[in-house]
Amino acid sequence: MSASHQLPEKAGPYVLLSELGRGGMGRVLLGVSPDGRPAAVKLVHARHAADDGFRSRFRREVAASRKVSGAYTAAVLDADAEAEQPWLASVFVAGPSLGAAVERCGALPAAALHRLAVGLATALGEIHRAGLVHRDLKPENVLLAEDGARVIDFGIARAAEGADATELTGAGWVIGSPPFMSPEQAEGRELTAASDVFSLGSVLVLAATGRSPFSGPSALQTLYNVVHTQPDLGGLPPALYPVVARCLAKNPADRPTPAGLLALLGPVGPAARPWPDEVHRMVDERRAHAESLLNGSPERTLALRTTGSSEGTLALRIPGPPGPPTQLATAYDTPVPPPHLATAYDTPVPPPRGRRRAVTWAAAGAVLLATGIGVGAYLLRNQDSGPPDAYLTMPTCAQAAPALALRDQLRTDKTVELEQGDTAKTQCFWYGKDRAMADGWNSAASATVGWDLDRSTPGKNATRTMKQDFGDISKGEHRESGLGFGDEAFWWNYATDSANCQLSVRAGNLMVGVLLVRADYPDCETAARAVAKAALAAMPTTAG
Repeated sequence: MSASHQLPEKAGPYVLLSELGRGGMGRVLLGVSPDGRPAAVKLVHARHAADDGFRSRFRREVAASRKVSGAYTAAVLDADAEAEQPWLASVFVAGPSLGAAVERCGALPAAALHRLAVGLATALGEIHRAGLVHRDLKPENVLLAEDGARVIDFGIARAAEGADATELTGAGWVIGSPPFMSPEQAEGRELTAASDVFSLGSVLVLAATGRSPFSGPSALQTLYNVVHTQPDLGGLPPALYPVVARCLAKNPADRPTPAGLLALLGPVGPAARPWPDEVHRMVDERRAHAESLLNGSPERTLALRTTGSSEGTLALRIPGPPGPPTQLATAYDTPVPPPHLATAYDTPVPPPRGRRRAVTWAAAGAVLLATGIGVGAYLLRNQDSGPPDAYLTMPTCAQAAPALALRDQLRTDKTVELEQGDTAKTQCFWYGKDRAMADGWNSAASATVGWDLDRSTPGKNATRTMKQDFGDISKGEHRESGLGFGDEAFWWNYATDSANCQLSVRAGNLMVGVLLVRADYPDCETAARAVAKAALAAMPTTAG
């Protein structure tokens, strides 16, 4: 076990016992106060502590968070912004995250969903009254305690965002968890309390169905769905459907307030055991584990999970108006529970199909992208060699656009170009002139083209990795043969999507995706094939 994986002995007066999880802000540890009470202690990463502006932001956000009280939040107990490693302690909740509970036990029944909805609306009301916007309400930030739900991490993530939140959003930064973002969050616009209400709606869909209402095959496709497509509300109980539909209105002004939600939902009755029995067994497991640590168990080391994780918290930059440079650390939450017991900081429920892919987006002078799978599976599948990389570098949207010959207008302010070491992504959007002029650019793009690149590293062959990932995501889809270019291809939702055609093509260690709107491209499949071929030809190869 390396020294970096050892737990510090204390944070202020709290003795630290075991790691519960970690993220962009820091590590979450189980601690015990001098009077013997357990606490969840967030120990801030050293890189934040070295940031000149971080401590003042942290102090301000902690002060606001301490004003939050109520039965459905985990109250802040203590904090020290001046410590060598700043820390914050909150009430320890012995319960699984909503994501972990749904993954293990399945969707919640109607009565539990109603109770969850009331609890989350009540918690948001308390958070907003303190002048905070949660900004990252997601299944792993909702804990299911034995007597009801608890919302955690309210207001704290904002401390890591940079010099000022308005500068951040003005410069085009997007922060949050893609499946649970609001449209305005996905577009990097200023956030209000209404953004949290949108996230609440998405969290309720997950709790009711086991999936996000906007899930796509990638984080960027999910973001596109959040902004442009209607949510999939199939499977919601009839009583909850109209409430969730209002929460997921694209226009923030059309969403109810938390108080309005409570009026729509109505009261809940008392219940000694509000959750399904299997969820209560998870609560009991976590309580027993915490008690064993509090009673002197020697477990004080970090055990790495070897299963996959799904789309997580996202921080990416979309080019926008010029502004001051902003430095931002990754906001991706990577839980590290011991192997025998998941914790209350578990990974979110994976998308319904395809390989679980963890995506971390960060910025420190440049935008970073990393994709991955479970440690054990990764080592097993990449321990041998494979074909050399055919592609190493990516085109920009401006470079590729002339070759693609799309008749619509390239939106350079929507371009996404991401890079980190062995992975890269470029995504470009074209908007039809007539439609854009009619609605002020608020319509969906008429054409979207994206490139996903994986590069080989010691112990990993990128072509083998990309081939397996492509095979996983194409299961059940309509395969395309005889293109004359690329190694393999398939159409997304071929029989069911009457509005669009979506073609994905793999060539070695590269995947190209094309989405065209049929209203703008009547001969959609033919056009998509031509665009995909041109997009592949626009890639610089390693030859020569």
